[in-house]
Amino acid sequence: MDILDKILKEHSWKFPKGYPDMNSKEDKNLLQSIVNGYLTEAEEEIELSDDREVLNVKDAEVKDPSGGSQAYNDTIRFALYGKDWQGKPIPRPKKKYPYQQNTFTINVDSLDQQMFDKLYPVKPPKVGKEIGSAGSLGVGNGEIALYWLYQFSESAKVDEGRENDDPDLFFNGQGVEVKSWDKHEGMHGLGRFGADKENLSLLAVIFGFNALATVFGEGEKIPKTINPTNFKGSDLVIAMEKVSEFKSIIDANETLATSYPLFKSIKENTDRVYRQLKLTGSDSPEEMATKMAIKLLEPKLSRKPGEGNHLANVKDDGSIKFFQIQFSKLKESDDLLSDFVVKQSAIGINFNKIWG
Repeated sequence: MDILDKILKEHSWKFPKGYPDMNSKEDKNLLQSIVNGYLTEAEEEIELSDDREVLNVKDAEVKDPSGGSQAYNDTIRFALYGKDWQGKPIPRPKKKYPYQQNTFTINVDSLDQQMFDKLYPVKPPKVGKEIGSAGSLGVGNGEIALYWLYQFSESAKVDEGRENDDPDLFFNGQGVEVKSWDKHEGMHGLGRFGADKENLSLLAVIFGFNALATVFGEGEKIPKTINPTNFKGSDLVIAMEKVSEFKSIIDANETLATSYPLFKSIKENTDRVYRQLKLTGSDSPEEMATKMAIKLLEPKLSRKPGEGNHLANVKDDGSIKFFQIQFSKLKESDDLLSDFVVKQSAIGINFNKIWG
């Protein structure tokens, strides 16, 4: 019995007419998926040598799964075969892996570890450049390996997202930003906010009040290292205390702002802080600082990976943690300020404490 007879005999019940109608798009797609299933079952295990040759390949090329990235697929081929990569098969993972709508951790199965290790440091070329040219600086370790693990096991439909502010990958249409930190716990960088002029200006005003209090002999002397681009959450609390104190003074003595330009400027700036952060008179300095931290974090996280989407930390040992980013957890966190830092305009945050 040839392969076509076997398919018709075993799968005829799946087609509305009892056989594949070649004028029906649905029937043709179903037939193709059945054929691909037989090809998958027939694949032999591919052994990778250190010089990127692939041994013991018996079958014809394994078709690329639909919806993937041709550039990433060809990058994988080049990593496996070198200059003779074109048209070569890509081995499939031996296991499937979950993709969930929450925070979760997976570990690469031992059967897939060798291939994962091979692909972990691999990077695709810059957009528009030839396969095999220098890797893109916009792609970090683990991204290609993660793509292969999910796309070729058909655990999720994965596409690249290297356009503008897109996250690195899309799993079933949802953004996944990929990191390669050496551990899931602890403080990790989220990126710079220097381009966010509004928030940078607001921080300058906030820390400026603490500097002004020092001039009047009412504030703690600020180390030069603490400024709008370098501070901890606790520093932000101290600065907010001064903003609150200055506002109380001005509000209790309204004629100061109308009589003296300095106090008019103080009123305008305290009002600006309260207005932009939607503060109330009952907010404590800690609550004020928390709102400012969230104002810095939300624009970064909204772009990459986006509310409800995932940031995936891919470790070189095959441990992968998907953090689902939910803004509500920022507001609910009692430890946000202790898990928040800014260094040279780059935000650091403890993802595991907030979303773990």
